[in-house]
Amino acid sequence: MDYSFKIINSSAGSGKTFNLATEYISKLLNSQDDEHFKSMLALTFTNKASIEMKDRILIYLFDLKHKRNKIIQEIISKKTGLDQLTIEKKSSNILEKILYNYSNFNVITIDSFTNNIIKSVSEDSENQDDYTIELDNSVYLDQAIEELFSDIDHDEELKELLIEFAKFKLTINKSWDISYDLKDFGLFIDKESNRDQVDYFKKMNFNLFYQIKKKLYVIKNDNILNIHDLVSNSNELITNNGLSDSDFRGGFLNKYLKSFINEDSFYINDPIEKSLKGELNLYNKTLEKSKVERIEKIRSNLLTNYLKIKKLIIDLYKVNSTLSFLPSLSLISRIEEKIDDIQSDNKIRLISKFNSQLNLLIKSNEAPYIYEKLGSRYTDFFIDEFQDTSELQWHNLIPLISNSVHSESHDGSKGSLLIVGDPKQSIYRWRGGKFNQFINLIYERTNPFHFKPILKNTDINYRSCKEIVEFNSDFFNYLSDKLNIEIYNSNDLNFNQYSNKKQNGYVSVDVTDNKSFYSKIEKQILDLLNRGYSTSDIIVLVRKNRYSKELIENINNSKFKLISSDILQIKNSDIVQFLISMFKLSQNNNDYSERKRVINFLFTENYFEKRYDSLNECFFMNLSKIHVNDFFQKISKKNKFDFKHFTSLNILDAIKYCSSIFKLEIEDPYVMALIDDIFEFLDNNDDSIKSYLSHWTKKSDSINLSVSDDQNSISISTIHKSKGLEFPVVISPIYSDRLDENTNKDLLWLYEPFEALNDLKWTLMRKTKNLLNMGDTAKEIFESEILNNLLDSINLLYVAFTRAEKELYIISKKDNPEVNTFSSLIQSFLDNKSKSDQYSIGKKLINEKNQNRAESELINLNKKKVNIISTSKNVNQAKYISDTLSNIYTNDSAAKVYVFFANQKLAKLVNFYDDDKNLNISSNYHLFDSKISAYDHVMITNMNEGFLPFNDIKEGILSKSEKQKFDNMSQYEQENKISTIFYELIDKSDEIHLIYDSDLKSFMSGEKSRYIKQLELLKTDSHICERKVIEQKIKTKNNESPIIIKDSLIDKSIDNILKTGISASTLNLFIKNPYLFYEQKILNVNDFEESKYLNYMDQGTLIHKVIEKIYEPYIGLNLEVKHIDLMKEKLENESINSFVELYSKEPQGKNIIFIEVLKEYINNTLDYEKNQLKNQNAKIKIISLEKKISTNIKVKNKDIKLNGIIDRIDLFNGGLRVIDYKSGLVKQGILDLKNIDNVKTDHKYSYLLQLLFYKYLAGSCYKDEDIIDIGICSLKKRNSPFMFIENHSTLSTNEIKIIISDIITDILETNEFIDSGNPL
Repeated sequence: MDYSFKIINSSAGSGKTFNLATEYISKLLNSQDDEHFKSMLALTFTNKASIEMKDRILIYLFDLKHKRNKIIQEIISKKTGLDQLTIEKKSSNILEKILYNYSNFNVITIDSFTNNIIKSVSEDSENQDDYTIELDNSVYLDQAIEELFSDIDHDEELKELLIEFAKFKLTINKSWDISYDLKDFGLFIDKESNRDQVDYFKKMNFNLFYQIKKKLYVIKNDNILNIHDLVSNSNELITNNGLSDSDFRGGFLNKYLKSFINEDSFYINDPIEKSLKGELNLYNKTLEKSKVERIEKIRSNLLTNYLKIKKLIIDLYKVNSTLSFLPSLSLISRIEEKIDDIQSDNKIRLISKFNSQLNLLIKSNEAPYIYEKLGSRYTDFFIDEFQDTSELQWHNLIPLISNSVHSESHDGSKGSLLIVGDPKQSIYRWRGGKFNQFINLIYERTNPFHFKPILKNTDINYRSCKEIVEFNSDFFNYLSDKLNIEIYNSNDLNFNQYSNKKQNGYVSVDVTDNKSFYSKIEKQILDLLNRGYSTSDIIVLVRKNRYSKELIENINNSKFKLISSDILQIKNSDIVQFLISMFKLSQNNNDYSERKRVINFLFTENYFEKRYDSLNECFFMNLSKIHVNDFFQKISKKNKFDFKHFTSLNILDAIKYCSSIFKLEIEDPYVMALIDDIFEFLDNNDDSIKSYLSHWTKKSDSINLSVSDDQNSISISTIHKSKGLEFPVVISPIYSDRLDENTNKDLLWLYEPFEALNDLKWTLMRKTKNLLNMGDTAKEIFESEILNNLLDSINLLYVAFTRAEKELYIISKKDNPEVNTFSSLIQSFLDNKSKSDQYSIGKKLINEKNQNRAESELINLNKKKVNIISTSKNVNQAKYISDTLSNIYTNDSAAKVYVFFANQKLAKLVNFYDDDKNLNISSNYHLFDSKISAYDHVMITNMNEGFLPFNDIKEGILSKSEKQKFDNMSQYEQENKISTIFYELIDKSDEIHLIYDSDLKSFMSGEKSRYIKQLELLKTDSHICERKVIEQKIKTKNNESPIIIKDSLIDKSIDNILKTGISASTLNLFIKNPYLFYEQKILNVNDFEESKYLNYMDQGTLIHKVIEKIYEPYIGLNLEVKHIDLMKEKLENESINSFVELYSKEPQGKNIIFIEVLKEYINNTLDYEKNQLKNQNAKIKIISLEKKISTNIKVKNKDIKLNGIIDRIDLFNGGLRVIDYKSGLVKQGILDLKNIDNVKTDHKYSYLLQLLFYKYLAGSCYKDEDIIDIGICSLKKRNSPFMFIENHSTLSTNEIKIIISDIITDILETNEFIDSGNPL
């Protein structure tokens, strides 16, 4: 048993938690001190794992005390060498000691341990109890970036940097909006693996970054010049030797050399290199001998030139990558400062910062000092799931562990370390988990201690049946061979296991086409249900949340439902969205899109009963532009909704008021989840709708329903969340995701990237194959990342397939076995088995439920019954209290009831549900109040560790002297007093309800209070615990796309639109999404969210306004170079003036950046036109700007008016041109007339339709002029912004008229306006 350092390499299903628990108990029993657990620390990865391990240790001690489990007795006896009587006696003593000193039972998550050290050791520890742990760093990163944008109003240096960043993005044809880049970069640098680079760049100032940028541009320009010289030299070699394009095979070499017109077309061409080296043919075999001799004569020179070009291009890749990331790198210190300020201002601590904070503390403090601050010195350490432990977490633990295991305690004993894990289940690399860290310990490549570890491999699988174990061994050994991953072929890391189970199992592998993919899964589920499995026996495991959504949408069967907590976002609930719309209307009374949502919900819920024949009629009757109070008076029934009163209420009362007026189901699970979120929000924020809406905007995507197993539904879970769990049946759908998915998005650090630039130690590169050409180090980094991707993929499949106990079903989409996808792995495995599309082992059996009924126990009438209520979060607790109080007082109005709120704020939620105010009748003073007496009923909420026992009493609960007396007690004295009062209360009362929150998702663990465990494990002679789980039944609902049926009101509205004039954008809107056409054009409701900065529509309006202003003075004149220069001079003022004119305020924050982007757009276009005038002798004459043109056509005997505003009509070299300005990047292909048949049905060709529409309008206005060109000026396109429809004259005016008429006919004839899903 005795060891200093032990590693258990525990494969899936081999009893990892069992091994940890028995090792822990054995250490305890072998100690002379029954309180040795106070010196033991077990670290787990998740709250669920820590609670499971605690419970397992306590249950095994209970079993040993009562001699209930022979297997445990034998194992513990063998490990400790102790006799059964000693084990029984010591187990009894230790169990009692732990349960009465529970705060010292240190089985916790590694994050909790880190937090404890930070709180204890930090210099400002007196304020440490005030902060909240925040798990989601992305929200606060958004806030930090938003504040950065605000800072540019008064920080010129920052403003210049951000503007340069936005302009640089334009040069590489990317969106100017740098907020997305900063967000992605912020998330990247927040990873602890990047801490060295972050520290390096934090020390650099803006001036140094500026100098680096200048030097990089020098390198870049030199490389471009050198490339052009080498290309020119190569062309001269070919020409001077009398050779032509056709002399080289396929003309490929010459085409490659001609491609070097601009930097955008620079690329490496491996086939060219191979042909120049003679590995491929450089010329055709039929080429005449004299030319062959000439090519051979210059081959070596061409190859030398090519290799030099290749090296220069590779350097350019590095330069361009560095330039693209340099602005972000220069902002690291600013972003970090903002995050620190936000943490301080909001009294939060981001969990992502824990490990780096702890690392700083450990570097600056010795281990004994840290133990002193913690109040404990740990001697024995147990680390669970070591493969998921990050490098920094491990480095933080080493000094603390080393101090214990290398020294003796006061009784002469030495410390120990036990590590348990499985490298094959390493699936959290994206969160910092290090696969190689565990491997290196196993093979002793690294060892931070002075003694060798004892290595134990566990090859027996206690979870899965023999067929499943054999299949997994076979499948994963095949994969490791196929993918050539040698690491899995060792004795210690192979996939070979042996099943300990005797019952038969079954494995099926199916490959199917896309059409039958979902039906195959559906049929398999039905087969399982028919064979006796319950819905809770079956789990569907997927890689991504979006696959959960797809499965639910594509499988709809009356005999079962699919459910996934990952996609049960409460924002998808109609009733929740109704309440949010009500909140939004309280802040913006005239938001007609929110009014529409309110009406839509009430109509759908039949609130209006038979008042309206259709939803459309309901909209038409109620969406008039009246005052918001009049609006609600109009739509509400006899019990009128008082909007002014609603806006005066706090958040929860506002919800209750809405529910009473509009008859909402307040006990709807989604509404209860919303109230739970509001309740938690109010804990640290002010009680205002405005504040909550800000929170909702940031967090709504992550607010999900908690789903219990008892929902009569089949759960879908991500593989990551299934880790550590097991299920009788696993169904694993396999999709055609690439094994190296998102490779190009991953970032890698390159050390000392430029020989000529000593100022720059690191740079960032995308993970592309270009790294293979950047030297041995870069090549090694790239290949290592590719290997890690493969390991991640295999490990993910391994975790999924090893969750199954009895049956495993792998259903894969058909794929080419040669491609690098998950589905191809399945296909190649079947090919290896000589099976085309199906393979199975084992036999399907009828699933027999355990029919053994528990023998009815004779309940000792002297035992007191205690109701243990498990529920999720706070609202369910409040609802349980409310309902129970109602039942009690209904049956006995004189009943004596005591309710204690371990979380005092919960009383407010009880009153929210308790309309009879029963809480006011009951006693609910503090536990320490002297009025404790016998009660008929006692209810205690939040029976969770962290709430009960408590170590803090809020001001005003007790007298100052009583509070001070409690505060002056030691933790042990406080807990002892609470325990004494708790049991006195329990023993004096008749009926007891102890309610705890079992939710595991928060930083609070969801662990039930020690008092419940004491009752369950120590008080069995005097108390009987009856357990009950409170969960809402979730009604799954398919979100159907909105459909509006046409009626006479719509017909009349469409007639009016067609008479007053229809535009090309309106036609395109109908093609793109008929429902949005209905919403915007028929109802006149525009759904644009308010924003601090210009939205894309506003940006387009501003660009058009500025262009109009600077060109306007020159309408009717032949443009000259001096006119262009004058326009460029006016651009600065006109940009600002136009902004102020349109929006009645000065530009601030991100709008300042957009103004500069706008100027860059327009300057590029002006430069292009200046070049045309100066160097191409072009004749340009502006005829009109923003010209409104109308004309009429007849469609189905109706007079239809066509309206349009054409951005620019000019004469170019004497010919009429129609030009439309676009601020986005436009591809020439969408203007190709070969797509003419698609313009009526596919919104992708909206630009083509718009230009043809404008040509028709312009033709009606300029009947005597031939239109030579119709096209787009794509402002984002730097080199040649003007793009035209080639051969547009081949399409007659009448043909364009027919296209327009056909679309209008579709509008007239459509009977339904369906939401296509295409966004605006």
